[in-house]
Amino acid sequence: MKCCYINFLLVNLYARPRTMDQLNIKSEGNGQYIIITPMRNEIRTVEITIKALLSQTVLPNKWIILDDGSTDGSEKIVSKYAEEYPWISHIKIADRGYDFVGQGVADLLNFGLKMLHDEPPVEFIAKLDADLDFANDYFESMLLEMRQEPRLGIVSGHPYVLENDNKVFERHSSYFPSGTARLYRITYLNDIGYFVSSVGWDTVDILRMRMHNHLTKICHHIPVHHMRPMGTRGGYINGMVRDGRNSYLTGYTPLFLLARALFNIRYYPYLLRTFCMIYGYFTTYFKGVPRTVSDKEYQFHAKLQRHRLMLRNIDDIDQQ
Repeated sequence: MKCCYINFLLVNLYARPRTMDQLNIKSEGNGQYIIITPMRNEIRTVEITIKALLSQTVLPNKWIILDDGSTDGSEKIVSKYAEEYPWISHIKIADRGYDFVGQGVADLLNFGLKMLHDEPPVEFIAKLDADLDFANDYFESMLLEMRQEPRLGIVSGHPYVLENDNKVFERHSSYFPSGTARLYRITYLNDIGYFVSSVGWDTVDILRMRMHNHLTKICHHIPVHHMRPMGTRGGYINGMVRDGRNSYLTGYTPLFLLARALFNIRYYPYLLRTFCMIYGYFTTYFKGVPRTVSDKEYQFHAKLQRHRLMLRNIDDIDQQ
């Protein structure tokens, strides 16, 4: 077991991405993988996630759990398992006093990536949330997808929530792997560099992968139980407004955002969701907040959105 305390300010300063060519993690085509899990106050779910991971038919070489200042007792659960399994590393980060949604996750992931320079090389890295349950062959299935398509850079299963004991799958386009349980090919992750230190980091990495002519994919036939609905941390309405804000920051054009918001009228809570998305997008727009994406990334994202509006296959998009 590795267990240590780290001040979040140090994580925030030293884990942020600089340029896209500074990652340089060693990789070997050995089919092995390491998992990084950012976690904060997941007392209700983290043990379920741990047990799901321990039951995997293909276990990781290492599981780095970055405990982002938990105060609800979930840190004790992680410590118990880290003491029993030497390949689980529990890193305790001092509590900053609040939940840093989005950017905090990206900074923790970057901190975890820096730790991998001291580890034996593997072929893949997984980002796994601490509020998930999944089948015992989940990661075996993800690794198989990677082996079957050498151009694949990011892959995930399809998350669902339970409503009245019915599975309700979260809405994801086929090219957009869920940020909850992703597997990355390290050689391609090196191409795009560190995760951008911002909300929307899990959209920007897809854009960068696609711009490097790598594929991204969600496997609709491989379910993942998301025990907390996507975007609800900090409140449901706040999550919907944040969705609109993130859409602006990651390069959604006004036309595509309006089309997406109107499309969402069909889903609960209907007009409220549409209003929150539009409000979040345009309040950020009129404040002149700098976008997370570069001009080149914005132009590529706009091209991708035009393909989607015309119902064209985005795998055929010109990366130039």
